[in-house]
Amino acid sequence: MKNRSFSLIVYLLALTAAMYNCKKGDPLEPDADLVEELTSIKLDTVSLTKPAAVTSTPATVTPSAQATAVAGGVASIASTGTVPATVTTAANEVKAAISTAEVTKLATIPASTISAVAGGGALPADLKSILDKASADPKLKAYLPTFTLPTVNGKAIPARTGGVEGIAHTDGIDGITASPECIKKGEDAFQTKKSELDKAKTDELARVQNAYNAATSTLTAQETTCKSSLPNKYAAIRTAAQAAYDAAKKDLDAAKTVLGEETFTLLDALNSLALLGNLSTVNTLESADSKACTELVAALKAAADAAKKTNDAAVEANYQKALKEANDAKAAVVESCHNQG
Repeated sequence: MKNRSFSLIVYLLALTAAMYNCKKGDPLEPDADLVEELTSIKLDTVSLTKPAAVTSTPATVTPSAQATAVAGGVASIASTGTVPATVTTAANEVKAAISTAEVTKLATIPASTISAVAGGGALPADLKSILDKASADPKLKAYLPTFTLPTVNGKAIPARTGGVEGIAHTDGIDGITASPECIKKGEDAFQTKKSELDKAKTDELARVQNAYNAATSTLTAQETTCKSSLPNKYAAIRTAAQAAYDAAKKDLDAAKTVLGEETFTLLDALNSLALLGNLSTVNTLESADSKACTELVAALKAAADAAKKTNDAAVEANYQKALKEANDAKAAVVESCHNQG
């Protein structure tokens, strides 16, 4: 009988201890450590990606060294009475490349036509045909200016012609029977954290937008400034080409007796050809440079757009990561409510 009573006492003590251990937490309060883990979750700060660099080069015009040499030779004829070999060679190459009628047309271009082309107008069709023919001839091409087109990101610009998916999360934990008060406190802690994450996301997106605004706010003014600089640039080149033509014309007139009628006409035609080549090239390049201003700004905006897209995606990814961590932490908190009892 004594043994049975002793066993009963031991059983009751064990049952009491087990019940004490099971109910050692407050059934109305979630686990404090798990709640702290939930509230400590933060949205990572994005290291902003900057717009990719955009490179550009302006158009350039290089006068013909050979044409300059001929002009120098012609200038010396009146005083020396001698025709330099460079001058004779030039006259012969013109004669071999273009017809007599084309030579005459070049040598008798009206001043009004030159003025119109110098003002940016197109070459008349007949003169353009002669210039194209000369440009295709390796020997005459050497008397014409060379040029490079403007570039944007290494691409030559010719003259004008014509969000990350959101991650779905479930808020409830199925199959748990626990204190509604405890679960509500876990849910409240989650909602508070989600509100903090939402605000942090909004702040991060605003930081991305501000960086984008800074990169794009001056682009319109930049294009305007770029284009407004072109008239002076090309006016200087046109003036230099016209001055070279006028000087050569004056020297040819002074050397006409020594040169003879035929050579004089051939060189006069070459002088006109060089001027038309310069003016036509300048007109083409001014148009190309203007287009390059627009292309440059477009490339800068595209780079800013790409950077913003990358940064927006990074913010969203960080937000979804933090939100998942918060959902997982909330699930653990609710589970702790269940474990309390």
